[in-house]
Amino acid sequence: MANFGKHSMSKNMSEHNAITPADFEELFLIWNRKIYYYALSKTNSTYIAEETVQRVFIKLWHNLHHNEVNIKIEAQLFCIAKSVLLDIIKEERRRESDTLNNDYPAIHHQTPLEVYRVKELEQQLDDIINKMPIARGTIFRMSRFENLSYKEIAQQLSISPKTVENHIGLALQTLKRAFYNFLLQITIIFIFF
Repeated sequence: MANFGKHSMSKNMSEHNAITPADFEELFLIWNRKIYYYALSKTNSTYIAEETVQRVFIKLWHNLHHNEVNIKIEAQLFCIAKSVLLDIIKEERRRESDTLNNDYPAIHHQTPLEVYRVKELEQQLDDIINKMPIARGTIFRMSRFENLSYKEIAQQLSISPKTVENHIGLALQTLKRAFYNFLLQITIIFIFF
């Protein structure tokens, strides 16, 4: 007879001391609701709780066939449940993040006029940057379009971070003067594109 926590298995084990499907079914009947309510209390999601129960007992089945049966099942069940629950929560967060990223273009439809304005502003921005001194334009592009830090730009161009900061400041002043009426629109472009 195998000891499963406070419960004993009434079915006989096979001659190799392995758990039988009938033993496992009894184990499932004893513990599945407890695992379910444990997961439900942590997530308030019946889907995640049900998924947790399924995965816990699949892992337990594999573990019982690789370990001795006379182990404290309750401790193993809840250890597995905690691990499985964390995995499921991570998967759900990843899935939600992917869904949000995929849905954003569908949610944010631009009108043809908005598309035209964005392209026009991008062209004006490009023209203004091209009129800047070469070093300033290059540094500005590296900062805003390549998302490099001041330190990274300084290392790549063999200049000090303070020089990078000064060039960015001057470039932004030039852009503010050139785009005084469109400053809000440019800010939106830099934030969302």
